[in-house]
Amino acid sequence: MSVILAVDIVNGKAVKAYAGIRSNYKPLQIKDEDFSNPIKLIRSFQEKINLKRIYIADLDAIRKIGNNDVIIEKILQTFSELFFLIDAGFDYPKNVYSYHKKKIEKKLNNYELVLGTETIKNFNFKCFEFIKKCKISVDFNGRESIWIRKLERKKHPMDIILMFVRKVGGRGVDMKFIRNLNKKLSCHRLSLAGGVKTDKEIQQLLKLGFCNVISSTLLHKRLSRDGL
Repeated sequence: MSVILAVDIVNGKAVKAYAGIRSNYKPLQIKDEDFSNPIKLIRSFQEKINLKRIYIADLDAIRKIGNNDVIIEKILQTFSELFFLIDAGFDYPKNVYSYHKKKIEKKLNNYELVLGTETIKNFNFKCFEFIKKCKISVDFNGRESIWIRKLERKKHPMDIILMFVRKVGGRGVDMKFIRNLNKKLSCHRLSLAGGVKTDKEIQQLLKLGFCNVISSTLLHKRLSRDGL
Protein backbone atom coordinates (compact mmCIF):
# COMPACT_ATOMS: atom_id res chain seq x y z
CA MET A 1 0.00 0.00 0.00
CA SER A 2 1.15 3.54 -0.74
CA VAL A 3 0.07 6.77 0.94
CA ILE A 4 -0.71 9.37 -1.72
CA LEU A 5 -0.43 13.06 -0.85
CA ALA A 6 -3.65 15.01 -1.42
CA VAL A 7 -3.31 18.60 -2.62
CA ASP A 8 -6.49 20.71 -2.76
CA ILE A 9 -6.21 23.82 -4.93
CA VAL A 10 -8.39 26.93 -4.87
CA ASN A 11 -7.56 29.98 -6.99
CA GLY A 12 -4.04 28.72 -7.61
CA LYS A 13 -3.26 28.05 -3.93
CA ALA A 14 -3.00 24.88 -1.88
CA VAL A 15 -5.61 24.99 0.88
CA LYS A 16 -6.31 23.19 4.14
CA ALA A 17 -9.35 20.95 3.67
CA TYR A 18 -11.66 20.11 6.55
CA ALA A 19 -14.99 18.26 6.74
CA GLY A 20 -15.89 19.04 3.14
CA ILE A 21 -16.90 22.63 3.95
CA ARG A 22 -15.10 24.04 0.92
CA SER A 23 -16.15 27.64 1.49
CA ASN A 24 -14.07 27.57 4.71
CA TYR A 25 -10.89 26.13 3.21
CA LYS A 26 -7.95 28.42 4.00
CA PRO A 27 -4.48 28.77 2.41
CA LEU A 28 -2.37 25.94 3.78
CA GLN A 29 -0.02 26.52 6.69
CA ILE A 30 2.11 23.90 8.45
CA LYS A 31 3.69 24.92 11.78
CA ASP A 32 2.89 28.56 10.95
CA GLU A 33 4.80 28.38 7.66
CA ASP A 34 3.02 29.29 4.44
CA PHE A 35 2.65 26.27 2.15
CA SER A 36 -0.07 27.67 -0.10
CA ASN A 37 2.26 27.50 -3.11
CA PRO A 38 1.53 23.98 -4.44
CA ILE A 39 5.00 23.66 -5.97
CA LYS A 40 6.70 24.56 -2.67
CA LEU A 41 4.43 22.09 -0.87
CA ILE A 42 5.16 19.20 -3.23
CA ARG A 43 8.88 19.93 -3.29
CA SER A 44 9.02 19.93 0.53
CA PHE A 45 7.35 16.53 0.66
CA GLN A 46 9.56 15.25 -2.12
CA GLU A 47 12.64 16.14 -0.07
CA LYS A 48 11.36 14.50 3.13
CA ILE A 49 9.21 11.60 1.95
CA ASN A 50 9.60 9.13 -0.91
CA LEU A 51 6.69 10.50 -2.94
CA LYS A 52 5.63 8.71 -6.09
CA ARG A 53 2.02 9.79 -6.62
CA ILE A 54 -0.01 12.87 -5.74
CA TYR A 55 -3.77 13.46 -5.86
CA ILE A 56 -4.79 16.95 -6.96
CA ALA A 57 -8.32 18.27 -6.46
CA ASP A 58 -9.13 21.34 -8.54
CA LEU A 59 -11.86 22.60 -6.22
CA ASP A 60 -12.75 25.54 -8.46
CA ALA A 61 -13.43 23.17 -11.36
CA ILE A 62 -15.36 20.79 -9.13
CA ARG A 63 -17.54 23.69 -7.94
CA LYS A 64 -17.90 24.99 -11.54
CA ILE A 65 -16.52 28.44 -10.67
CA GLY A 66 -13.34 28.35 -12.76
CA ASN A 67 -10.32 26.08 -12.96
CA ASN A 68 -6.66 25.79 -12.05
CA ASP A 69 -5.38 24.40 -15.34
CA VAL A 70 -2.38 26.76 -15.50
CA ILE A 71 -0.91 25.83 -12.10
CA ILE A 72 -1.72 22.13 -12.58
CA GLU A 73 0.12 22.06 -15.91
CA LYS A 74 3.05 23.83 -14.28
CA ILE A 75 3.07 21.18 -11.54
CA LEU A 76 3.07 18.37 -14.12
CA GLN A 77 5.96 20.01 -15.94
CA THR A 78 7.96 20.77 -12.78
CA PHE A 79 7.61 17.26 -11.34
CA SER A 80 7.82 15.15 -14.47
CA GLU A 81 9.21 12.24 -12.42
CA LEU A 82 6.03 12.06 -10.28
CA PHE A 83 2.61 10.72 -11.22
CA PHE A 84 -0.59 12.67 -10.54
CA LEU A 85 -4.25 11.80 -10.06
CA ILE A 86 -6.33 14.80 -11.12
CA ASP A 87 -9.93 15.43 -10.05
CA ALA A 88 -11.22 18.46 -11.91
CA GLY A 89 -14.99 18.10 -11.85
CA PHE A 90 -15.40 16.02 -15.00
CA ASP A 91 -19.04 15.46 -15.91
CA TYR A 92 -19.29 14.07 -19.48
CA PRO A 93 -16.93 11.94 -21.62
CA LYS A 94 -16.34 14.87 -23.99
CA ASN A 95 -14.84 16.90 -21.13
CA VAL A 96 -12.45 14.05 -20.38
CA TYR A 97 -11.41 13.88 -24.03
CA SER A 98 -10.89 17.64 -24.15
CA TYR A 99 -8.71 17.57 -21.01
CA HIS A 100 -6.58 14.75 -22.39
CA LYS A 101 -6.22 16.51 -25.73
CA LYS A 102 -4.84 19.68 -24.12
CA LYS A 103 -2.30 17.68 -22.13
CA ILE A 104 -1.22 15.67 -25.17
CA GLU A 105 -0.63 18.90 -27.09
CA LYS A 106 1.74 20.00 -24.32
CA LYS A 107 3.38 16.55 -24.17
CA LEU A 108 2.23 15.93 -20.61
CA ASN A 109 1.46 12.32 -19.74
CA ASN A 110 2.40 11.86 -16.07
CA TYR A 111 -1.19 11.88 -14.86
CA GLU A 112 -4.47 9.99 -14.63
CA LEU A 113 -7.93 11.50 -14.27
CA VAL A 114 -10.34 10.92 -11.40
CA LEU A 115 -14.03 10.86 -12.29
CA GLY A 116 -15.94 11.87 -9.18
CA THR A 117 -19.54 10.75 -8.80
CA GLU A 118 -20.26 14.18 -7.32
CA THR A 119 -19.95 15.70 -10.79
CA ILE A 120 -20.46 12.86 -13.32
CA LYS A 121 -23.71 13.51 -15.18
CA ASN A 122 -23.82 10.38 -17.31
CA PHE A 123 -24.76 7.42 -15.11
CA ASN A 124 -23.67 4.85 -17.70
CA PHE A 125 -20.19 3.60 -16.85
CA LYS A 126 -19.85 2.18 -20.36
CA CYS A 127 -19.52 5.73 -21.66
CA PHE A 128 -16.34 6.12 -19.61
CA GLU A 129 -14.89 2.61 -19.73
CA PHE A 130 -13.22 3.08 -23.08
CA ILE A 131 -11.49 6.26 -21.95
CA LYS A 132 -7.97 5.45 -20.83
CA LYS A 133 -6.25 6.79 -17.75
CA CYS A 134 -9.29 7.21 -15.50
CA LYS A 135 -10.32 6.16 -12.00
CA ILE A 136 -13.80 6.36 -10.45
CA SER A 137 -14.19 8.22 -7.15
CA VAL A 138 -17.33 7.31 -5.22
CA ASP A 139 -18.10 10.50 -3.30
CA PHE A 140 -20.01 9.86 -0.09
CA ASN A 141 -22.41 12.78 -0.19
CA GLY A 142 -25.79 11.09 0.16
CA ARG A 143 -26.03 9.66 -3.37
CA GLU A 144 -23.33 7.03 -3.02
CA SER A 145 -25.71 4.04 -2.74
CA ILE A 146 -26.66 4.39 -6.43
CA TRP A 147 -23.04 4.08 -7.49
CA ILE A 148 -22.19 1.29 -5.07
CA ARG A 149 -25.03 -0.81 -6.50
CA LYS A 150 -23.71 -0.18 -10.00
CA LEU A 151 -20.19 -1.14 -8.98
CA GLU A 152 -21.38 -4.30 -7.21
CA ARG A 153 -22.74 -5.50 -10.56
CA LYS A 154 -19.50 -4.82 -12.39
CA LYS A 155 -17.51 -8.02 -12.79
CA HIS A 156 -14.51 -6.44 -14.50
CA PRO A 157 -12.08 -5.08 -11.83
CA MET A 158 -11.94 -1.28 -11.71
CA ASP A 159 -9.80 1.25 -9.82
CA ILE A 160 -12.15 2.78 -7.26
CA ILE A 161 -11.51 5.58 -4.76
CA LEU A 162 -13.87 5.72 -1.78
CA MET A 163 -13.96 9.47 -1.07
CA PHE A 164 -15.28 10.50 2.35
CA VAL A 165 -15.35 14.27 1.88
CA ARG A 166 -17.00 14.97 5.24
CA LYS A 167 -14.23 13.06 6.99
CA VAL A 168 -11.47 15.13 5.37
CA GLY A 169 -9.12 16.65 7.92
CA GLY A 170 -8.27 13.45 9.80
CA ARG A 171 -11.67 12.90 11.41
CA GLY A 172 -11.21 9.15 11.58
CA VAL A 173 -12.20 6.07 9.59
CA ASP A 174 -15.36 4.06 10.34
CA MET A 175 -13.70 0.65 10.00
CA LYS A 176 -16.94 -1.32 10.48
CA PHE A 177 -18.52 0.55 7.57
CA ILE A 178 -15.37 0.14 5.47
CA ARG A 179 -15.26 -3.62 6.06
CA ASN A 180 -18.84 -3.90 4.85
CA LEU A 181 -18.05 -1.85 1.73
CA ASN A 182 -14.94 -3.89 1.11
CA LYS A 183 -17.04 -7.08 0.97
CA LYS A 184 -19.47 -5.54 -1.52
CA LEU A 185 -16.72 -4.25 -3.78
CA SER A 186 -14.22 -7.07 -3.29
CA CYS A 187 -13.57 -7.58 -7.01
CA HIS A 188 -12.30 -4.00 -7.44
CA ARG A 189 -8.99 -2.33 -6.59
CA LEU A 190 -9.89 0.03 -3.74
CA SER A 191 -8.30 3.19 -2.39
CA LEU A 192 -9.59 5.34 0.48
CA ALA A 193 -9.57 9.11 0.81
CA GLY A 194 -10.77 11.23 3.72
CA GLY A 195 -10.56 10.64 7.44
CA VAL A 196 -7.30 8.74 7.91
CA LYS A 197 -5.48 10.10 10.95
CA THR A 198 -3.28 7.30 12.31
CA ASP A 199 -0.81 4.71 11.07
CA LYS A 200 -2.94 2.07 12.80
CA GLU A 201 -5.83 2.85 10.46
CA ILE A 202 -3.47 2.47 7.49
CA GLN A 203 -2.42 -0.96 8.77
CA GLN A 204 -6.07 -1.99 9.13
CA LEU A 205 -6.80 -0.90 5.56
CA LEU A 206 -3.73 -2.76 4.35
CA LYS A 207 -5.02 -5.98 5.95
CA LEU A 208 -8.34 -5.47 4.17
CA GLY A 209 -6.50 -5.33 0.85
CA PHE A 210 -6.76 -1.62 0.06
CA CYS A 211 -4.27 -0.50 -2.58
CA ASN A 212 -3.78 3.13 -1.52
CA VAL A 213 -4.68 5.75 1.04
CA ILE A 214 -5.06 9.37 -0.12
CA SER A 215 -4.34 11.81 2.69
CA SER A 216 -3.16 15.32 3.43
CA THR A 217 -3.57 15.62 7.21
CA LEU A 218 -1.55 12.51 8.05
CA LEU A 219 1.34 13.52 5.79
CA HIS A 220 1.24 17.14 7.01
CA LYS A 221 1.72 15.77 10.54
CA ARG A 222 4.67 13.69 9.39
CA LEU A 223 6.26 16.65 7.65
CA SER A 224 5.76 18.80 10.73
CA ARG A 225 7.15 16.10 13.03
CA ASP A 226 10.19 15.30 10.87
CA GLY A 227 11.02 18.94 10.16
CA LEU A 228 10.10 21.29 7.34
